[in-house]
Amino acid sequence: MNHSFKNENGHLTAKAIFAKDEIAKASQKAINHLCQNVTVKGFRKGKAPIDEASHYLRNEDIVNRTIDNLLKTVDDTFEKDPEFSEYLKKNQILGHFRPHVNVDKFSADEAEFTIVYVLRPTVTKLGSYKDLKSDAVEKTVTDKDVEAELTKLANDNAELVPETDKAAKMGDTANIDFVGLMDGKEFDGGSAKEFDLELGSKHFVPGFEEQIVSHKAGDKFDVKLTMPDNYPAPLTSKAVVFKVTVNAIKVKQVPTIDDDFATTLSGENAAKDLADLKAKITARLAKANKTDFRNEKVNGYLLQCRETSEFAIPSEYLDAMVQDRMDSDAKRIEQQGLSLEEYLKLINKNEEDYKNEIKIGLTSELQSSLIYDAIAEAEKLPMVNEEDVAKKINSPVNKFINNFTQYLKSQKLPEDQIRNEINNYLNNIVASIMSERVQNKILELNGDKIEEEKPAEKAEEKKPEDKALDASDKK
Repeated sequence: MNHSFKNENGHLTAKAIFAKDEIAKASQKAINHLCQNVTVKGFRKGKAPIDEASHYLRNEDIVNRTIDNLLKTVDDTFEKDPEFSEYLKKNQILGHFRPHVNVDKFSADEAEFTIVYVLRPTVTKLGSYKDLKSDAVEKTVTDKDVEAELTKLANDNAELVPETDKAAKMGDTANIDFVGLMDGKEFDGGSAKEFDLELGSKHFVPGFEEQIVSHKAGDKFDVKLTMPDNYPAPLTSKAVVFKVTVNAIKVKQVPTIDDDFATTLSGENAAKDLADLKAKITARLAKANKTDFRNEKVNGYLLQCRETSEFAIPSEYLDAMVQDRMDSDAKRIEQQGLSLEEYLKLINKNEEDYKNEIKIGLTSELQSSLIYDAIAEAEKLPMVNEEDVAKKINSPVNKFINNFTQYLKSQKLPEDQIRNEINNYLNNIVASIMSERVQNKILELNGDKIEEEKPAEKAEEKKPEDKALDASDKK
């Protein structure tokens, strides 16, 4: 058998050519095997002479079996081939994709096959990632920024206070009971009791919130609507009636931003007075601006590198990624009581556009990931070790695994799920450390100063379950 390999477009294309004597040998082997299932009068099954039994065989079966035998020879030969073995050794061939086999020629005199293997996506040409330019500008924290953050904190800490005899207006919160009816019958998902609805939030069907305006606590009335054209069946474009009872009208009372307000806050906003709170907000915003500035530069450099790089990404691999994402989306949407088709109708999008959007997004994500790997390899960055992981999670790895395992066991999770949870978490930690190394190297190669990350302060000792919860929160 003569054979050759060609690496192209994310695939390893192999050509296998057999000579006449090899075909004859494979054909005879096929006939011998098939005759074992032939019964000839006067002989037990499979015991008749080959010359007699072969008359009962179909030519189609002989051909198919001969081709199978030749392909088995291909497999055996490739496994011993140094070039093919190198692909296997480097895990470049994706085994979960079956190779595509095409019979180019087949006769008693010649047989030729093309076998196409799907390869792991790779960067075939790494673009420039050194001496690049960045337009990123680090933002400074202004008084306006601090005031906006204070206003947000005040709104987050606002209280909803019921007001007697108040007519509802936009911005108020109405606590209501309602029952939805279509053709006089209650429909699924159209009823609730003591539901807090912020008027103007547009959380309900268009026209519903507007009809609550001007009503007071104790009012009972009908809200008549026509459901939107893109609403899931059977309510699509249907006339419905909601029987509404207003339990209370609540007004948001936002606290005054002063020293007293500052002392009521906790966590990262805990402060002794308003001046102290402003200082903490300023420091936090400055740190966020510095992080955003760093990320903008890194992303800009990577984008420039990506645009000048070339990739080999098999279509089968990308299609499988798209399907996985669609399946994941479908499961998440089903938890909300909708099918994927109904959801797409609600957001006025057809399946083809939705699929293309996913494909474009995943292509960018995959290319960026491949760029990270290629730069790490080109710059010979060290692999992440256990000490690196322990430093990142601020705990010995074995201790973390034991604590996390005990926590997950307390949640009654099966052993295989526990292993997956821990492995996924640790793999994410390894990936984040490696990503940070690549980012630092890119910044360094483009003349940017790298600020060393300060070691984490030793925290108060936590119980194992607390540490496990911290770990799960980071996922």
